[in-house]
Amino acid sequence: MSTARQVFELQLDRAHALALRAVALSAVADGEALEPLDRELARLDEQLDRVEAEPDLPMQRLAERLGLSEPEQELVWLAVAMVADPRIVNHGDALIGSAARRGLPLSLYTTMVGADGSRGRALALSMRPSHPLFRYQLIELTEPAASASASPLRPSGRLVAYLAGEDDIDDALGAVGGRLELPDEPAYDARQERALRKLVDGLDSPAPLVTLIEGPEGSGRRSAAAAAAVGLGLEVLSLDVRRLPGDARALEDALAALRRESLLRGAVALVANIDDLTGAESERNPALRTLARTIDSMEGPVVLTSARPGLDLGLERNVLRVDWPVADTATRRALWERALGEEAARIGDDLDRLSLRYRLGPGGIARATTAARIIARPDGGRLEEAHIVAGVRNNIAERLGSLARRVEVSQSWDDLVVSPDILDQINALIARVRHAHIVYEQWGFDTKAARGIGVPALFSGPPGTGKTMVAGIIARELDLELLQVDLSQVVSKWIGETEKQLSKLFDAAEAGHALLLFDEADALFAKRTEVKGATDRYANLEVNYLLQRVESFGGITILTTNLDASIDKALKRRLAAHVSFWPPDADEREELWRRLLTTRAAPLGDDLDVEHLAQAYPDMTGANIRNAVLSAAFLAAAEETSITQDHLVRAARGEYRTMGRVLR
Repeated sequence: MSTARQVFELQLDRAHALALRAVALSAVADGEALEPLDRELARLDEQLDRVEAEPDLPMQRLAERLGLSEPEQELVWLAVAMVADPRIVNHGDALIGSAARRGLPLSLYTTMVGADGSRGRALALSMRPSHPLFRYQLIELTEPAASASASPLRPSGRLVAYLAGEDDIDDALGAVGGRLELPDEPAYDARQERALRKLVDGLDSPAPLVTLIEGPEGSGRRSAAAAAAVGLGLEVLSLDVRRLPGDARALEDALAALRRESLLRGAVALVANIDDLTGAESERNPALRTLARTIDSMEGPVVLTSARPGLDLGLERNVLRVDWPVADTATRRALWERALGEEAARIGDDLDRLSLRYRLGPGGIARATTAARIIARPDGGRLEEAHIVAGVRNNIAERLGSLARRVEVSQSWDDLVVSPDILDQINALIARVRHAHIVYEQWGFDTKAARGIGVPALFSGPPGTGKTMVAGIIARELDLELLQVDLSQVVSKWIGETEKQLSKLFDAAEAGHALLLFDEADALFAKRTEVKGATDRYANLEVNYLLQRVESFGGITILTTNLDASIDKALKRRLAAHVSFWPPDADEREELWRRLLTTRAAPLGDDLDVEHLAQAYPDMTGANIRNAVLSAAFLAAAEETSITQDHLVRAARGEYRTMGRVLR
């Protein structure tokens, strides 16, 4: 049995002896009848003095951290005994009635310990709502409206387990976080080393600070906090607000559990992804106020993480902001090697591509590796680059939620019919993405970039001219995942919510090396207007945020629009490429008809005349021709014949009518 458990058992036996003595004293006035109980109490006190001489026992730590006096410590032990030892409740019933079943009233405490009036009054005065035992929810009033002298006191289950020497994390905290472990052999680049030293200084400050780590999600912010704490001999207890249900009570309960657990364990409290609490109507929403109120009531060091810089938390405590960057390519390779272990040598040069493509920290790499091993099981468990890529994408998809959908690209260069000028612009854009690491990292041009190294491109032109198709072909050529943004999920009427969703979208796409496609981008990137009211001001703020985020995004963003003139001019100045798509000319229309009719097994008639179709329907775009070819194929399938010129003409006339054109 551990020493802490011995003390716990002896304190419960002592509480039982005190209760027996109080009952005996109320029944008889003969002092001789109390002598056996007095001897038992003396024996227990002697044992406790001997056992409690050992250092670092739970009650000793609690008394030191909360500044508990000896009477308050005795009060805590008796309150714990009332719920942990069934024998004592019966004696409490005999002394004060059924109130003893709800906890320990101060009247019962004074009766059991034989305290005089002044001692009881002093203890009652100290038990105010601001007392640390109540503030940390270690003890509660079973009748909240009453004072401590009138309401039974009941300890939390976590306090009982703590004093009994149990080391388990509170279940309420374990379900949404828990103990934060430091990854094996972490690796940091020079910029991260500087940020890490700043983190250590913040945690080691004489007056405990609130340290806010600002950086992209998945870049290793929590791992950095764990590394800084381990260097100081501390542990970190985390709460991820993203894992909480949406109701306010769940947030309050989880924060209370974190505050209590960090006190009991002397640990650093970390609240991750606090930017998920922003949005709604303003940054100062009820969730952030709850967070600020709880943090201000804590006395130890607190760490917060946010992907959104510059949040105003409204804290009274001093805040240290630490900018946490994504590790450079060489450091990410070292992290991949350590996560993959012996399999890293076999994967070899593929690790260079993985390190270059995915801007992940140690936590993200570890999760991707775990998912990759599961995905590889049907293939014999032998990890390949494709399994790791699937593991990364699996984790990124969880972070995106419903903000964007993954698009499977089926088209290839063979399906593309554009003018040579447009093709040159597309190839130049691909080269800019493919060789970015050489120009920016190896040649050092990242220091010359005016604002950022992102690659935003605008595709403008009439509907059906191939803008979205080209975006898919670029993604396929660069081996990128194509994520089409769902504007209905991103844009919100609540102030600040759109920016929060966009931040989550860009962070996930950057970590997963994905191409972001904003179809009908004029809905988001419209021209800023003169501010005539609050609505205009906040709409302009959204555009300002988008302009900054598109530039700082380390990947490629493609915006498509049919309304070139409505796009903000500031965005056009920031573009890496602006490709204008125009309806195809006669030669291009003829080539589109020919290529769309060429499939693996489509039966074609001998009378096809694509030159006539290109000349007869001059207003058709590539999308219109595709629709007409598909309609003709279905007409032929219904008639169980080959696709003939008649089918194509009928389908083309139907498409022309749909376009609103007049037919001869």
